[in-house]
Amino acid sequence: MSILHKILDQHGISTLELLLTGALAPLDGYLDQADHSSVLRNNRLANGYLWPLPLALSLTPAEKRAAQLSGRIVLVDAVERRPVAEVSVDSFYRLPADAAELAQAFDPSLTADTWYASGVVQPLQKILHPAFNSIRFNVPTLRQHLQDWDSVVAVQATPELEDADLRQACEWLTASNIGGGLLVQVGADESQPDFHEHMHKLRSQVKCQSARQIKLSLLPCVEGLGEKRCLLLQALVSRNYGATGFVVSSHVSKETRRWLLQYRDEIGLDIISGLLKRDRPAQPAARHPLCEVA
Repeated sequence: MSILHKILDQHGISTLELLLTGALAPLDGYLDQADHSSVLRNNRLANGYLWPLPLALSLTPAEKRAAQLSGRIVLVDAVERRPVAEVSVDSFYRLPADAAELAQAFDPSLTADTWYASGVVQPLQKILHPAFNSIRFNVPTLRQHLQDWDSVVAVQATPELEDADLRQACEWLTASNIGGGLLVQVGADESQPDFHEHMHKLRSQVKCQSARQIKLSLLPCVEGLGEKRCLLLQALVSRNYGATGFVVSSHVSKETRRWLLQYRDEIGLDIISGLLKRDRPAQPAARHPLCEVA
């Protein structure tokens, strides 16, 4: 029996890689109809869990018919033409009209007639990268590196590291008076011609006397989410990787900062934002436990 081989573009591979590393915990696969619709409408899974990324596997009608025969879908990297993961299909579905309209905001090619497949994803082969593999981590490995840090402040470098963000993180570590370090999460597009130059520049830029250690972590970029969803996803991914604090970048709008702050208890991180300078706690919060990882 033939198995559908679904070719994923760069965006699809990026989100798949985040899933396989455990960065998108508690997800272990593509969303079903209830979760997909709920995330689009409310930034929550159907069970109420705060989640902004509508991680869905879209299919053409022909692909859906092919996948029904075996109940399995092999995911193929469009660049390398290598199978990298397999989906054990739980369900096929279409979105309700209102949710389908919301999905089009993320991808205009999606329509009310688009089919989706939900199911757990298992890796087949490692997704390949041409450089900087020493700073690409899955969640268990990086958390092992950070386990002796009393606090872990995550700073985003997507695409650039802002001096103001780095300074804010260093000030937070100074004020905490406990051992901690910086987790600099880099969302760089390796297809860009200046990628290597950018990475070398970043490595020389990251200096913080307050941090006992500094760890760079290179992550795939997820595009098209909009400012609010993107910031929330960055915070949740940072928490999954072991962060206890999260710096809201200086380029983020005040409206989005306030929007994120309403969820800080659910996120489980100290949200380090210019809006909170007068109210920040004397010590960072305790390390948040690791969510269930696929």
